[in-house]
Amino acid sequence: MLTDLFTYLAQGTVSLTVFALPYRFFFSRLTTFQWNRFYLVGSALLSLLIPFVSMPELVNSGVATGAVFGLSRVGASQAVGELLLSETTAPTGFSASDMGTILLVLYGIGCLYKAARFGQNLRAIFNVIRTSRKIESGHCYSVYCQSRLTTFSFLNGIFLNFDEHSLTEEERAQVLQHERFHVRHRHTLDLLFFEILGIVFWFNPLVGYLSRSIRLVHEYVVDALMTRSGKNVRTYGYLLVKLTRQQGPNSLVHSFSTKPIFLRIHMLTQNPSKPMHKLIFLLILPVLALVTVLCSFLQPAENRLGSQSRTGKPLNGIPIGSISWKGNTVYSTTELNKALDVKPGDLYNKKDFTDRLYNHVGTDVASLYMDKGYLYFNVEVKENRMGKLVNLKLTVFEGAPATIGKVTVKGNKKISAAKILAALPIQPGDLFSRSKLIKSQQILAEMGPFNPTKVGINPIPNHQAKTVDLEYVLVEK
Repeated sequence: MLTDLFTYLAQGTVSLTVFALPYRFFFSRLTTFQWNRFYLVGSALLSLLIPFVSMPELVNSGVATGAVFGLSRVGASQAVGELLLSETTAPTGFSASDMGTILLVLYGIGCLYKAARFGQNLRAIFNVIRTSRKIESGHCYSVYCQSRLTTFSFLNGIFLNFDEHSLTEEERAQVLQHERFHVRHRHTLDLLFFEILGIVFWFNPLVGYLSRSIRLVHEYVVDALMTRSGKNVRTYGYLLVKLTRQQGPNSLVHSFSTKPIFLRIHMLTQNPSKPMHKLIFLLILPVLALVTVLCSFLQPAENRLGSQSRTGKPLNGIPIGSISWKGNTVYSTTELNKALDVKPGDLYNKKDFTDRLYNHVGTDVASLYMDKGYLYFNVEVKENRMGKLVNLKLTVFEGAPATIGKVTVKGNKKISAAKILAALPIQPGDLFSRSKLIKSQQILAEMGPFNPTKVGINPIPNHQAKTVDLEYVLVEK
């Protein structure tokens, strides 16, 4: 759960960052204001949605003719700890789970703070709406009279401040028309969306940049509409400078005096971008591809579309022609094939195949051998391409069974080591058994005096003596 949340936030952050770069260095300099608006809103939406899309594996598990791979025997013994239910190294006082919980709490506090600010701004606006007097109704807007805040618009409402005595009637008409354009283009919806984005990604400073950018683009759009005839650019510019000292009520509304005024004046006097300049927006295609690639790498492999189907079989790979075993004496070919659960005709994916040999605790081939003491079991896989098929030759190195040597306990103060060891199903002199080791871990976790999340088991193999010592590492509550 925590991993999914943090993965989503990481993917969203990467997406927002990559999408923001071309806007900052290319698109923001153009006068294609509507296109810029669509880019900012669209890229932010994609950043929220892309992490929910299952990504295909971008690097196919290719099969080389005659390729051979296998897990070394030393690696097999060293990997025993990873096959238990929890960490088998000595536990520390501060685990990854603790860190995840702390990060989640910090993230939640940040979200609550931003949400509270958002709610406070909404409440302030609705207080103004409740106390304002409607003086005009249009096709898609309503005009209210109020004196608490500077003139602003929110959703389909325009809130005029008639106490701004420094404005002439013509200037007031311009301000009113300016806010009408904001209402008609539904700019408030963009602001609300970016406020929500800021709650989810409150830790990402780029969200603030994008929020300011969309607000500025809104003003560019409306300023361009107000001066499209080209006759009143100077007069309109003077009006912007005249109102430069006014400050908007909060981040959810549009105020005529939104700063920075001088950037708006600069855009008013800038020559319109040529139609050919719109070709720069073709950069969206490689940017989108880059975002997809980066999110694919950040997504857990087991969740990627194309890695495995709901039945646990890979969805990409090369069809298997045949599977043959060599060197197996403890188990028959039929028993090994049943544990492997792969048959001719299935798709061959090297990672999935290796997992079926070693990593599916209790159901993989390694579990069959390790439950009978064959700690140093190993399989060498040889791949032979035959046209569109791949034939697999599996050579088994069973080795000799390993027995349990010394068994020690660390971290116990309330219960003696003898009492602890007596309660466990695996004892010195027994054949090594991974299932019994897992059962021992469960017993220790349920024993009571010990922290169930910090039961460690360190297997210490002795290759020459064909034994393995066990060290149980406990943390008392």
